[in-house]
Amino acid sequence: MKAAVSQIKKKGFSLALVTDIVKKAKIEPIVFYNRYKNLDEFYDEFVKKYDYWLRDFVRNNITELDTPEIYGDLLGKLMETLIDDAIMAEIIRWEISEGNHITERTARLRELHSQDMIDMAVDIKTDADIVAISALLVAGIYFLVLHKDRSTFAGIDLNTPEGKKRVTDACHHVGEMLFCEGPVKKERQRIADNLRKQGVPEEIIAKAIAG
Repeated sequence: MKAAVSQIKKKGFSLALVTDIVKKAKIEPIVFYNRYKNLDEFYDEFVKKYDYWLRDFVRNNITELDTPEIYGDLLGKLMETLIDDAIMAEIIRWEISEGNHITERTARLRELHSQDMIDMAVDIKTDADIVAISALLVAGIYFLVLHKDRSTFAGIDLNTPEGKKRVTDACHHVGEMLFCEGPVKKERQRIADNLRKQGVPEEIIAKAIAG
């Protein structure tokens, strides 16, 4: 397993070979094949160790998603976790690049285990589709992490503290906008209703509560 971790970090799932792993593990190929039929069977067991990462990540980091600070912190910690966990990042890369029964299973399990976070997001009082917005943010974090060793993206370099801070700050900013949208809309509606009671024309009301 340790040898596989080393080779997967170096080459990725698609390019790591049995010969690479057994050489790194300092064992004869027959030892490997006495336990596993092939590399696919080994990967099937290997990847199961990581199947529950998102569920555990959510449960270990939040109990309620009820403030913009918690929302921003969660996304920031997700980014840091993926940067620190090279194998998890490689699993996601593998899922994107290759379809097989292992990658399809891990993708489905990740969707299933993200349900706790989705349920908490649905409870946030806002008119915005926070689940879809969160999906875009998480997908963006995935891409930035997987892309970080190829090039900067929009000038953001996740290999630097400054780059990480920019992304984390942006996540907090989006959280503040999402959490504030509902109360702000209600306050604008209250102001509009009061102005109507005073006979103020609609065009003036529209300007008064705009943006």
